[in-house]
Amino acid sequence: IAGFLYFFYKTWATDPGFTKTSEEERKTNIITLAETGCLDFRTFCTSCLIRKPLRSHHCHVCNSCVARYDQHCLWTGRCIGFGNHHYYIFFLFFLSIVCDWIIYESFIYWSNHCATTFREDGLWTYLNQIVACSPWVLYIFMLATFHFSWSTFLLLNQLFQIAFLGLTSHERTSLLKQSRQMRQTLSLRRTPYNLGFTQNLADFFQCGCFGLVKPGAVDWTSQYTMVFHPAKEKVLR
Repeated sequence: IAGFLYFFYKTWATDPGFTKTSEEERKTNIITLAETGCLDFRTFCTSCLIRKPLRSHHCHVCNSCVARYDQHCLWTGRCIGFGNHHYYIFFLFFLSIVCDWIIYESFIYWSNHCATTFREDGLWTYLNQIVACSPWVLYIFMLATFHFSWSTFLLLNQLFQIAFLGLTSHERTSLLKQSRQMRQTLSLRRTPYNLGFTQNLADFFQCGCFGLVKPGAVDWTSQYTMVFHPAKEKVLR
């Protein structure tokens, strides 16, 4: 429970990667982009009046551009981005563990304190017995089951995107939308951000795995051009 509360707080309190620029910098950016003819609305945010870093997206709930934007999380009330994405993964992990523990303890309580006859009378009678025995425990059990379902699904989905695709939820959704509009199917695995299972995890969690893998350090809050990745000798864009 302590791990769940800690990582929930870190996910909520940590800056997800909001782009911060002064008024003078905004004016300079607009003038520079306009004079060079590079005022492309795909790379320029008309709401924040800034040049958007690579992989960033404007969150209309937070009214700010977020670096390596993943989503605006309903459950934390916070954007998930470059700064707190790894905390979000651990939050989902510990939430799944806590809910799984509550579900297990609920069955232990029913077996020890309720006169249940599942094998003799079947499921329907068993459910009526546990409702009559302790409605409060049943409510906690249903609540834990609900939260276990979505947190486990999101955790597995996030780990798949991070490890096998090297993409965020927003990037994956955008590529799938583009794929529907094109005649040829886009491969989610063939993107500049996918550096392989091990390297993807090392870059995301900034973990060298006891020196076996060298994580690439890219500051996505200020990355505007293609980046040379020394570990894999690939180009990111």
